[in-house]
Amino acid sequence: MHSLGALGYMGRQDASQAADLAEARTQVERVVRVSGLEMNFEMIVDPSTPAAAEIINGRRVILFDPRFMAQVADRICPDWGAMSILAHEVGHHLAGHTLRQTAEPWRDELEADEFSGFVLARLGASLAETTSAATRILPEAATPTHPGRKDRVAAIVHGWQNAEAMVRAEMTQASHNRGLVPMRQERFDPDGDDTRSSDLVLVARVILYDDPNDYFITKSGRIDAYDGARRPVGRKSLPASADYAWTFRSESAQLDVDYSGRVFMHMPSGVVHEIGLVVSFLPKADQATN
Repeated sequence: MHSLGALGYMGRQDASQAADLAEARTQVERVVRVSGLEMNFEMIVDPSTPAAAEIINGRRVILFDPRFMAQVADRICPDWGAMSILAHEVGHHLAGHTLRQTAEPWRDELEADEFSGFVLARLGASLAETTSAATRILPEAATPTHPGRKDRVAAIVHGWQNAEAMVRAEMTQASHNRGLVPMRQERFDPDGDDTRSSDLVLVARVILYDDPNDYFITKSGRIDAYDGARRPVGRKSLPASADYAWTFRSESAQLDVDYSGRVFMHMPSGVVHEIGLVVSFLPKADQATN
């Protein structure tokens, strides 16, 4: 990312507030576009805080200090530093952190960090570029509201790795490959801790034979399709039969997933067809079949 905008990505610190807002919005729109969601918040210049996601008078906003952003870009991480900070704040909004009181502020911070790493990877940053600002400006010690630097950088790295895995998954043909090893599944618990987790964090991939789209399962159990843009298409839910771990339920289909990770469709005739697999990121071929 090489921007000539006002946040100082190329050294400019003397722009007007209108230019600062325009530049910040441009960069944040890039972040949101990668997520496949809509931008539903405003940017506000606030020299009193480096950057923060908040709800003000019922509006979702991101506060930011242009001078701080310029310093990050000029002195710490020239191309990606300010973007990583803005992506972190976007993550708070998209995960719904600003809409609720939380008893687990550390978890919210790590989820936003992971989202930041994911976004920067999708935009083309290397792992070193993605973590550069965090390793230099985050406090080493933890506080009551924020984990320490080591844990936060680890979350950013995990997000970056997830994005890289998605890119490689896009290059994999979704064909019926019996050599793929399915990922074992646990019985879906509608009241489990995972259902209250982030919709941003990806944990597995669903391959449907003969379907060109990629599908990904989030930590909360949401299922997203990906065909260049990420969009929610369904959720994990309780299966009708004890033979299955969970059901992939969407507006147009209901697919059952067994405990071995295989996906089945039940035809009106009563015939059951295996139509796909749940696999971990970067699925490995079964060595026994090679």
